[in-house]
Amino acid sequence: MLMILTPGLKNKTDFLPLILFALLLMLRHEPVQAQGGRYWDQNLNSEAALLSGAVVAGESGIAAIYYNPATISEMTKNNLSLSANLASLYYFKAQDALGTDFPADRTQLSIYPRIITLTLNPKKKPDLTIEMAYFTKTNEYLQINRGISFSDEIISSNPGDEYYTGEYYLRSKFQDYYGGAGFGYKLSNSVALGFSGLISYKDDQYYNLVTASAFTPPDDINTAQYLSDSRFHLKYNMYDVRLITKLGLHLKQDLWSFGANINFPSIKIFGNGTVVKQFEYSNIHKESGSTEGSEKYYAGRQKKCPAHFKDPLSIAAGANFYSSTGKSILLFTAEYFFGLSTFDYIEASNDPGEDGYNFSPVEAGEWLTFSTHQNPVFNAGIAFKKIVNSDLMLSGGFRTDFNYMDSGDESQFMEYNSKMSYSLNVYHLNYGLGYNFKRGSITLGMQFSYGQEKNQRQIVNFTEPVEFISDILMPLTGPLHNQVLVRYLDVSVYFGFLFNFMKE
Repeated sequence: MLMILTPGLKNKTDFLPLILFALLLMLRHEPVQAQGGRYWDQNLNSEAALLSGAVVAGESGIAAIYYNPATISEMTKNNLSLSANLASLYYFKAQDALGTDFPADRTQLSIYPRIITLTLNPKKKPDLTIEMAYFTKTNEYLQINRGISFSDEIISSNPGDEYYTGEYYLRSKFQDYYGGAGFGYKLSNSVALGFSGLISYKDDQYYNLVTASAFTPPDDINTAQYLSDSRFHLKYNMYDVRLITKLGLHLKQDLWSFGANINFPSIKIFGNGTVVKQFEYSNIHKESGSTEGSEKYYAGRQKKCPAHFKDPLSIAAGANFYSSTGKSILLFTAEYFFGLSTFDYIEASNDPGEDGYNFSPVEAGEWLTFSTHQNPVFNAGIAFKKIVNSDLMLSGGFRTDFNYMDSGDESQFMEYNSKMSYSLNVYHLNYGLGYNFKRGSITLGMQFSYGQEKNQRQIVNFTEPVEFISDILMPLTGPLHNQVLVRYLDVSVYFGFLFNFMKE
């Protein structure tokens, strides 16, 4: 989007309410759902979004500090800008995830992140442009609450049918806020370098509860009630503050522009969290027909566990081709993310510490530590931009969004500490138009996102309950099968508003 931005304020008090309003907008965030495990799930501002993020070689607008800091040098006006976007309607369904014909699904309307920036171009150093920014890189939210009940003969030692209930509850929220500064410096009319240093605040909250019960209700004749039940409970909340640095290069030659950047591995500053894990069952007969029930209770709690949300090394490159008139642009960007070997992202110790406890068959460090790894990923995007006139622009693009987590993990969920989630690849298609006015621009567009994965493992099986199978499977649930079909569909409407608060 082309903007006519002018330095200086004619009357600073006239724009104070607008600035305060902008800051309030930035502080009031709504959750945005996106399946975890992907790097390219969101774009920062509406201009870059409609170009599907393929802007490493330029055209990223105020999001240059993130996509390629060298392109900050293309902004030669002092401005304070806000980019706000509207809504996303997503649909997520994991067919058979909780049992045959018992899906885990969710439909939700959400609000996309916003970005606020301050750009300064010193008069004494016209080749230098400085940008300060605050934005939300990731804001994911997922909540699933499903229950089931029926009657069947489940407990062989108890004659007749029992009533059966199963409950599954999942709430996951992950946010990643960025704030910092960067600069772009023109070495010549065709070469520019850039650097950005951003502080990332990552906040992860997770709660998972699985319960199953088989029972007989009391009646007028027999007041005694038979009850067998089991429960798995896992929750944590943590935060991590990290330094993220990026080095960029921008080249121009004839009808082409080229861009490249290196995103260095993040550096931990500080952060920790609290984790609680419990597993219990009562009146469970491990041998069929046995009249002797077994009980078990394992639990642990620990706070101030070091948290490690690592960001890998990545290298991005892009190229833009401009028509001879400059009104048509073809853009291409690709980025390679290096993998991360297994590391602890919740690092519990063997000493539970103050307000902590450990009643498990292993040391607290083993019971409560969470480990993960990230596979290498290569993503690419292509886009076009058509400038109809000085006020109107058309654009669109397509990008891949491959997942860096393992999607086919065969482990039972009782065996290891991990989020209960499905990982899948997603593809994004964008198109829309932008209108420029004297103090900013308005963007209207849409994004369609789709992904699916077959033959995934069930989280839990409530539809074929068995009293006891093994010590690694929750009692009163059934064997797990690789029959889950996961689908993710997102339709996003961009109604972007970018306004410059500075005026000549």
